[in-house]
Amino acid sequence: MRIGTFARLAFGGVLLTECGAALHRFEARRRLFEAAARRAYDLGRPLVVVGDPDAGAHTRLVRAYGCGDLCLDLQGCPMCQVMQAADLTAGPVPGVADDSAVVFVSCVLEYVADPEAAFRELQRMAGARENLFIVFVEPWTLTAALYPGARWAGGPDGERVSMAPVNAVRKRATVGGLLGLFALAVWPRARER
Repeated sequence: MRIGTFARLAFGGVLLTECGAALHRFEARRRLFEAAARRAYDLGRPLVVVGDPDAGAHTRLVRAYGCGDLCLDLQGCPMCQVMQAADLTAGPVPGVADDSAVVFVSCVLEYVADPEAAFRELQRMAGARENLFIVFVEPWTLTAALYPGARWAGGPDGERVSMAPVNAVRKRATVGGLLGLFALAVWPRARER
């Protein structure tokens, strides 16, 4: 197999894998939001959604989850009827008492300044781990390494979250690898005479 053919297949595989991860995340958002809404209803608690449902590049096109009873986002959520601009890392969110809500979080911890402080605040609002529903960006994806504003990659680790910084070295290595693979895939072959 020629290197160009191999590179085209590899580049296509990378793109298919990334699309598959995005679809998996979409389905996880939809499924966990439904589970959180059922739990909130069963417990008679408000459903607090953390993260603007329309903030992501593809979530503007197709919504995977709704605003809940209260939507919290750093910038607010213009489409939600009841929203509050809040920084999870700045201490208790005003108006949300300890152990008072079911909390749904979609791909937010990857973008906050301090994921451990944000996770503590989520736990404070939810009380029990069973009242906290979190979707993470898969740490191995291109999205985790290259999405604008992404600071961390990781996921659940028992009762904690384990997040590692997405540093400039990782971003450069990811871009370099993609560009190299793309160049090999499209580089013109020398004509045989």
